[in-house]
Amino acid sequence: MSPDGAPAFDPLLLAANLEALAGRFPALARLVGEAGAPDLEPFATRSGLPSARLAGLALHSAYDPAAEAARLAATLPGSADTVLLLGFGLGYAAEACLAAGGPERAIVCEAEPGLLRAALALRDLRPLLADERLGFVVGGEPEGLLAALEDSGARRAGLLGLKAAEAASPDWYGRARAAVQRHQAKEGINENTLRRFGRLWVRNLAKNLPEIGRLPGVSRLEGRFAGFPALVLAAGPSLDEALPLIGELAERCLVVCVDTALRSLLRAGLEPDFLVVVDPQYWNWRHLEGLSSPGSILVSESAAWPAVFRFGARAAFLGGSLFPLGRAVEAYASPKGLLGAGGSVATSAWDLARLLGASPIYMAGLDLSFPGGATHAKASLFEQRALSGGRRLSPADSAQAAALCSADPSPAPDNSGGLVRTDRRMALYAWWFESRLARPSSPPTRSLSARGLAIPGMPLASLDEVLALPPRRSELAERLDAAAALREEAEAPARLQEGRLALLADLARVEAVAGAAAQAAAAARAALASGGDPRAELALLDRADAELLGNAARDVAGFLLPPLGELLSRRARDLAESLGQSEAIYRGAAESARYHLQVLA
Repeated sequence: MSPDGAPAFDPLLLAANLEALAGRFPALARLVGEAGAPDLEPFATRSGLPSARLAGLALHSAYDPAAEAARLAATLPGSADTVLLLGFGLGYAAEACLAAGGPERAIVCEAEPGLLRAALALRDLRPLLADERLGFVVGGEPEGLLAALEDSGARRAGLLGLKAAEAASPDWYGRARAAVQRHQAKEGINENTLRRFGRLWVRNLAKNLPEIGRLPGVSRLEGRFAGFPALVLAAGPSLDEALPLIGELAERCLVVCVDTALRSLLRAGLEPDFLVVVDPQYWNWRHLEGLSSPGSILVSESAAWPAVFRFGARAAFLGGSLFPLGRAVEAYASPKGLLGAGGSVATSAWDLARLLGASPIYMAGLDLSFPGGATHAKASLFEQRALSGGRRLSPADSAQAAALCSADPSPAPDNSGGLVRTDRRMALYAWWFESRLARPSSPPTRSLSARGLAIPGMPLASLDEVLALPPRRSELAERLDAAAALREEAEAPARLQEGRLALLADLARVEAVAGAAAQAAAAARAALASGGDPRAELALLDRADAELLGNAARDVAGFLLPPLGELLSRRARDLAESLGQSEAIYRGAAESARYHLQVLA
């Protein structure tokens, strides 16, 4: 305390807090420890807890900062699994959010390392700093928050802002808010996609179970093409600019092609080295139907349309499943190795090139925009269907116009310094690339599309730059032969069958326990409404929760549950409302387990 009773910066407290921070984040502790002193004025609140003013604005309540933080934490959506705190202040909000019953994790976004240093000198925050659920994004580029959200596994993020901190650094926090909104938009699309295609993914996986035991994973390919450049072909309009030179480009680069670009590439007379197919829909299979590429190595995912695995290719590999059912059965076969998924097959193709060890990576046809009003390369199935389906009263231009206007089109900077039309969906794909390319481990990546959407971290390169590389096709052919000869472990199919039987038993138990729990929750609500005693039912629910959480199939059964935003639109106000929410979750889990049992049987 200072002589006037105000809190004072304590160097011993700072040292103790920095030591606790270094136990989890050594680099952050060094950054904060070396930061300059901010213009922060500590003062004592009526509750006796410390607060401070930043540029004249109070960081927290002058009465009771802890109570204020608890009220703010209570405003978070009940479905939020992560809270983003814009500004750390003196740590009250982080403590309140991670109290019992709060989100799974909290990520603090702090523009100024010096402000975090000041907080560590004013309060004993060692228990908070030791909490494994707490993460930080401090200083640097606020867009780094996107990578933090991706790495944490956050699906539904709530946001709490500290007004004084945001007022002190409005640009930094404005960009941080924009990053959070991007993530929320992506997760909203993911929820809608799950709603539309979740059962299709499960059906495809059930049909493709033998492939999980038969095919090796992409992890077996890791680093096998280190030192070679890669050319990744997407199906945007600018692909047509590269196709006349594709033979010369392929002499110099490993060629990775997405499914939607294969037709264009084959018409140009070249088979890709790797063909990437990950979309589970039948209409996506139509991009390959009637084609063959016997010189290519197919890379797919176990939820793909089953006919994909009958496509004529020299070899096939699986990326690790993105879905609980696939992950559950893969655990019995062998690890496959995950490929990044940003909503577009082009993101998976780039991540395959990265996993292969290729560097640099050149992206052709990755426009993520509508240059010249075009939507796809001319030979793609999209363009051919539009042309063949055109009629006098419904010309092909009508389909093009619908594609141009279907997802909130807007102008954005392109790679040549001008503007190009893009839309919300493609902007999300661009943000995925931006967040991946910001990682130090990502290989240098160049765009070959002058009119494509500008993506930070992916500068423009010319075809001449690629043509200036030395020819290396004979070396690539040797590496490709060795990759194509790889096989899955001989005992994997037997282990897979053993895992399938164990999974069926676990799912049957989930169905029975969750169904009984739903009935118990309904009975407890009825007892409350009639003035009865619900303790027996509540004890049954406690036992059911413990068994369900310990069941190996819990994630599989939870996959088809409605989004938690629907089930938990707000925090329950009383026990009866909480029981109603629990009943809905139990019934959803039982129904999901039942559906998985039907398709697996």
